[in-house]
Formats: sequence, structure tokens, C-alpha cells
Amino acid sequence: MARMRRMGVKIRRRPTDAGWLAAGSGIVLLTASAIDGNSATDAEVAVFRLVNDAPDALFYVLWVPMQFGTFVAVPVTAVGAFIARRPRLAIEAAAAGTVAYFLARSVKLVWVRLRPPIFVSDVHLRHVPRTGYGFVSGHAAVSASLAFVLWAFLPKRWRWLPVALSGVVGLGRMYVGGHMPLDVLGGWGLGTAVGAVVTFAGGVPLRKGTSGASSSTSGSA
Repeated sequence: MARMRRMGVKIRRRPTDAGWLAAGSGIVLLTASAIDGNSATDAEVAVFRLVNDAPDALFYVLWVPMQFGTFVAVPVTAVGAFIARRPRLAIEAAAAGTVAYFLARSVKLVWVRLRPPIFVSDVHLRHVPRTGYGFVSGHAAVSASLAFVLWAFLPKRWRWLPVALSGVVGLGRMYVGGHMPLDVLGGWGLGTAVGAVVTFAGGVPLRKGTSGASSSTSGSA
């Protein structure tokens, strides 16, 4: 019996990643310029209360999908990709999630903003600290970076799943009382920018009917 051999996978680099990098970075800068270290606008507080005042029972529904924004999601995603024989996806997911996590921690020290309970009254705290820095949301950043990378590799019917999970993570962080809306938006922007850099540097699979700035043939993507 003839031995089967895996064919090389064509890889492309997308010029559109530059646009996503600019958009994500712009969101970070815009939200950073709009925040105050220890206060929030009435509009931001109104959005926060709309989410934070939701019933307590939702916590048990949101807790599992919210883990997509934790650092644990990074190795879990990478290991899952390796098991699925997608080493390029595994490497890019690990890189994007790790960079987003630590970059978010650094941003907190540049644009200092306290947690919602410090300047918003009657916050519903659900297993989150009362003190600390809120901008940007690290959970939102990690989830957005993973969602960006996964979008490039997953089949079309599954692409929206990680994006939806990232949305749940952001809303969930407001629901539990950990972040204000601008914290979450800034985190999503940061994660998008990181994901764009990583997918451009590492390349993504060349899909039918698409073309990129450059392409090459590599091992399993």
C-alpha cells in the first residue's frame, strides 16, 4: 500500500492586517484619551449599570464562556490546535494571547484607571476584586487576540464562535463589576492590534478564491 504524505499548505500574509492594526491601536488611543483615572461620564455609567444590574443568576451562565478571556485560555487553545494538527495556529494563538495578556498589564500602568467600585456607587461585585487598575481589560484583550487568530484559521461556519465568546467576555467583565465599558473597548482594541501583528508575521492559510501580499508553501497550518 502506498504511503500517504501530507501536502504542504500555502500560507499568505494579508495586507488587511495593517488596517486591523491601525483600527485596534486607534481604539486603544481613543478610549485612553476619553477615560479619567477615578471617574466616568454619565453615559458610560449608564451602560455599565445596564449590564451590571442584570440578575445574579446569569453568573452561572456566563462563567464558563468568560474563561475565554483568562490566561488559561491561551495554552488550552494552543494545545487544542496541536491536537488538531494545526501547529501554525497553535503557535500564533499562544503568541497572540501571551502578548495581549502582558501588554494589557503594561497599559494599566501607563493609563491608570481604578476599578468601577471606586467611583461608581452600588456596584454588584461578583467574585472580582474591589481595587486595582481597570484600563484596559486584560480579559477583553486576551479574548480578542485569540478570536482574531482563530477567525483566520477556522472554517467559515465556526469563525463567529470565538468572536461571540469575546463579546461575552467583555460584557461579562462589566456584569461582574470588574470593568467599565471603555476598559472593555480598549481591551478589544488592544487584542485586535496584537492579533493583526501576529497573523501577519506568521501568515494564515491561503483559502480558495483569496490572494495575499505574499504566499509560500509550508507544513500543516
